[in-house]
Amino acid sequence: MSHFDDLPRRDRNHEIEGEAIAAFQTRLTESGAFILQAPDRKDYGTDCQIEVMADGQATNIRVHVQLKGTESALNADGSLSIEVRRTNLNYLLMQPYSVYVAYHAPTGSLRIRTAESVAHQYEHGGNNGPTSGR
Repeated sequence: MSHFDDLPRRDRNHEIEGEAIAAFQTRLTESGAFILQAPDRKDYGTDCQIEVMADGQATNIRVHVQLKGTESALNADGSLSIEVRRTNLNYLLMQPYSVYVAYHAPTGSLRIRTAESVAHQYEHGGNNGPTSGR
């Protein structure tokens, strides 16, 4: 065995991240209602911006997106819970219409929830930070 055989391994989190990005991009393309703008280069809490399309025209109306992926089991009601740090939530709240998109790897499904609804849950449900969506 050569010392060149000792290389970093890609962990499952990186695989899930790649699956999440691919699923999200596919969904955007299929919808025809949004286009993916360039991913944020310095990710402080927004992974990308999507632009609203209207009758085939770019509108420059943009939505900030934080994409998360998980293999966690679904809740009993079929919803999905993910952890959202308060600092990340505060960052997203600076832009109107920001959303969390959660990718559930076992089902290949995407769930969406607005940052405003997550903030509402924080205010009424405690400070633990999980959020869920269908």
